Amino acid sequence: MSTCGEIQLEGCYVKYNNTSYFGAPDKMEVCRRCGPSFGYNSDVLNRIDSALAFLVGGNGEYFREGDFGSIQGVAQCIQDLSLSDCQDCLSEATRRLRSVCETSSWGDMYLGKCYIRYADQGIYMSVFDDDG
Repeated sequence: MSTCGEIQLEGCYVKYNNTSYFGAPDKMEVCRRCGPSFGYNSDVLNRIDSALAFLVGGNGEYFREGDFGSIQGVAQCIQDLSLSDCQDCLSEATRRLRSVCETSSWGDMYLGKCYIRYADQGIYMSVFDDDG
């Protein structure tokens, strides 16, 4: 009997609503996740910031990915947005991600129309290696 709903899974987002939302920007936070902290390491923080800036800067596409040393990143927008609105959405997602995940070895930020993710594979893998 509901008139709207949404679910965010790993790599999949489904939304339905009885009102139109196509083409309308939506920067509402849907989900966020942060990995364990690696402490303060300016080299890693700079690489994360560079990776996120590259993803936000984009390539004129709705899906963006890249490797930056040990940092891997991916970003995507729902394609009913203009590329300009996609850029704005990813900028906001990045701002929130860096605010809440500060020194995390990985982070995900899902907004209503976009998401951005990074992971430091060097730190991420060493965390699991240390745990056995």
